Amino acid sequence: MNYAVILAGGHGTRLWPISRKNSPKQTERFFNNKTLLQITYERTCSIFPKQNIFISCGVSQYPIFKKQLKGIKKENFIIEPEARGTAMAIGFACISILRRDKNAKIVMVNSDHYIDDLQTYKKEIKSCLASIEDNPQGVSLIGISPTYPETGYGYIEIGKFFKNYNSNKFFKVIKFKEKPDLNTARKYLKSGRFLWNPAWFVFRADTMISLFKKHLPNHFKSLDNIEHNFCSNTIIKEFRKVDNISIDYGIIEKIKNMLILPSRIVWRDIGTWGAIADCFGKQGENLVDANVVSVDSRNNLIVNKDKSKIISLVGVDDMVIVDTKDALFVCPKNRSQEVKSIISILKKNNKYKKYL
Repeated sequence: MNYAVILAGGHGTRLWPISRKNSPKQTERFFNNKTLLQITYERTCSIFPKQNIFISCGVSQYPIFKKQLKGIKKENFIIEPEARGTAMAIGFACISILRRDKNAKIVMVNSDHYIDDLQTYKKEIKSCLASIEDNPQGVSLIGISPTYPETGYGYIEIGKFFKNYNSNKFFKVIKFKEKPDLNTARKYLKSGRFLWNPAWFVFRADTMISLFKKHLPNHFKSLDNIEHNFCSNTIIKEFRKVDNISIDYGIIEKIKNMLILPSRIVWRDIGTWGAIADCFGKQGENLVDANVVSVDSRNNLIVNKDKSKIISLVGVDDMVIVDTKDALFVCPKNRSQEVKSIISILKKNNKYKKYL
């Protein structure tokens, strides 16, 4: 059968001060009255039956996720005792699902993505599942056609045409590329041979475990121990043994048998305030989730959930302004990713750690 695993274990520090350790970004409402996690879950429910959808998260996140996703059974949460990167998260999800279905095909979904075209997304996911049915030892993924030279995303170089699945064209993957500098990103865009990597992977669970055995043998050993003694003590012990490694670095970038479907849906990784502005902002207008009075101010992103407070602007352009009850963040919109520098300072000073 087909299953979806929603990776929801991150903390989203680049969306500070809204996203915090005890209220990560996927549990926050940025666009409407639903959180990123709720939006992702509803989108996934349009493709998979609820009993085949799993939420991968940390033990500290489970209570709030359970509260937001009412009606989901506890067995549909894959709970990590501590964070050890996406490689261990995905390996643990595979082991957990293989216990109930030895022929499981899995689609990896992220809890913090914006997608503008649900129908196209559904068709493309189903095409990827069809490609795995035809190529069970391989891995398929969806790539996003870039619309501008983004430096914050990884890229994938595509090769020769392989085959159509459900009228969608699949190509061979040549190579993964790290986040480029601006000049390199411009070259990628101009060439037409590179796609953004949203990390939407589709595979058989047993195939992925075999890839762990080949490329991450220490992880495989721990996963094998968990599989043969699936209890909390073993899970905690084995998680502590492995390094924190991403699935891209540990496995995906090393695979030879990989196909990619180029997609043209509008997609954003909701990882920065700039990304949120890209999704809904219009050139020349202020994007506002606050009580704001402005004079001669343009292209700003202004967020303040406390509507009893007024934010007033005069002559302010292209800024991010995020106000909470205990923290205010202000920066030029094109430098919003640099909030990580603020986080680094907060972590180093004990008197500031309460703001994390």
